[in-house]
Amino acid sequence: MNTLQAEAITVSAFCLIPSDAKIELMDTSVLEQSLVERIDFALNAPLIRIGANSLTLGAIVKILGAIFLVLVITLGVKRLLAQVVLERLGLKEGTRESVATIASYGLGAFFLVVVLQAVGLNLATLTVLAGSLGVGIGFGLQDITRDFISGLTLLLEQKLKVGDFIEWEGKSGYVAEISLRSTVIRTLTLRHIIIPNSSLMGNQVLNWTYNSHKGWVSLPVSVMHESDPIVVIEVLMDSAYLEESVSFEYPPEVYFTGFSDHALEFSLWVWVHRIDRKHVTESALRFIVEQNLRQHGIKLASPRMNIWQRNPNVLIQASSEDYRNLAHLQQPESSQVIAHSRPISTRDLLWQISYFKNCTELELKKLVELGFRRHLRAGEILFAEGDPGDAFYIILAGKLTYQIKGLNQPPVTLEAGSFAGEFSLMLGIPRTVTVRAVEPTAVFSMSPQGFNKLLHDQPHLYDLMVEEMGQHQDALSQQKRQLHNMGMLKEEEYDANPVAWIRKRLEKLFYSS
Repeated sequence: MNTLQAEAITVSAFCLIPSDAKIELMDTSVLEQSLVERIDFALNAPLIRIGANSLTLGAIVKILGAIFLVLVITLGVKRLLAQVVLERLGLKEGTRESVATIASYGLGAFFLVVVLQAVGLNLATLTVLAGSLGVGIGFGLQDITRDFISGLTLLLEQKLKVGDFIEWEGKSGYVAEISLRSTVIRTLTLRHIIIPNSSLMGNQVLNWTYNSHKGWVSLPVSVMHESDPIVVIEVLMDSAYLEESVSFEYPPEVYFTGFSDHALEFSLWVWVHRIDRKHVTESALRFIVEQNLRQHGIKLASPRMNIWQRNPNVLIQASSEDYRNLAHLQQPESSQVIAHSRPISTRDLLWQISYFKNCTELELKKLVELGFRRHLRAGEILFAEGDPGDAFYIILAGKLTYQIKGLNQPPVTLEAGSFAGEFSLMLGIPRTVTVRAVEPTAVFSMSPQGFNKLLHDQPHLYDLMVEEMGQHQDALSQQKRQLHNMGMLKEEEYDANPVAWIRKRLEKLFYSS
């Protein structure tokens, strides 16, 4: 069947349609054609004329569609870069977010131009329009422009990054998002604060995690004037070592910061791995410090008030009978608090040791600042064989014991005034024996930094330590042979005399620190 035959069949079929139906079909076709023409006319009718160029409703629809498409692409590219590509490269969260944001905005601008060209929009029209409205928009959107430039600066400089813990105008939280106009801060209570970027750039911001999440936490403590400062320092040091969130990468420090009208002021500084969790550490330390101060009979300071009687000669007259009847008011009320005996301070325990008994108060104060007191129950292990040699101990009270493998000798007992742990600490090797408490024992523990400082501040301990080690030559010889067999002792360091060998190790430690 050819085209002419098809047309003939169509005409024949149309002729068979009744006249009324023919008129209805013609009217419907005309109406549809008229509606399409009207929509086309509305879309292509110029709304704004700028010189020879015009902006139509159809062009506006195309622009909005292009912008929507570019936004979808931009958000997808940003999420893909931040959560997949850059994360696999091992970049930090803040760096990932900054790179992803800048790259997505750049690609978004490029895609917008491409899409607008693809839909047939004459960009020259937009250029003329932007030029005509630029001055007015510039005056009306100064703040937005300032925020935009500040956002670019934040993203490029990375002084603030996503994930940083910051403090701004009394508010603190994590940087959750940095966009071109604003920055979102997520507080510790999971609230979100939206801050214009220009406000962050124009004001002082404290970035707690600029380089790392580690940092120092300070805890001010005020005690009564009658308190013993050395005991206060001891209590604060012991309290720091009792808190699990405190890191011992750097030893805690206590400073006597000043005198006030009603208190002695101290400050405890501790090192923590997560400075953004410092409020948890501060709260825990306050509980521990308050309890330890109370056990030592040290009271926290409170403001004092002096009351002066303006007319001391005017007294209430009372008879002797009234006095006898009211005498019970003068008696102190019975306390319901159970009295606890005060623990002996570390300073007093050190004073009882022979080579510290001639130390002055200031010398003992320096010594107390080097470590903390640790209590062991009977049978509790101080350190086990294979543990790292990361501490030096002075036995304050009680007894410790250890057994050296390979020697058919009774266990070695260490009593008050003896040292423990110096062998592994000096050589930088794991513990070679297991030391445990025979009875309830108190030891004064020092970090390697504290041990080095002890030797510098009190050189007379050098000979005492060598003499103490010399009393256990068999043990030294056995440990020395073990180190030599393990390859941890070089031939040039080997000496047949254990005491001479340990003296060389001490001299090396002493003069190299």
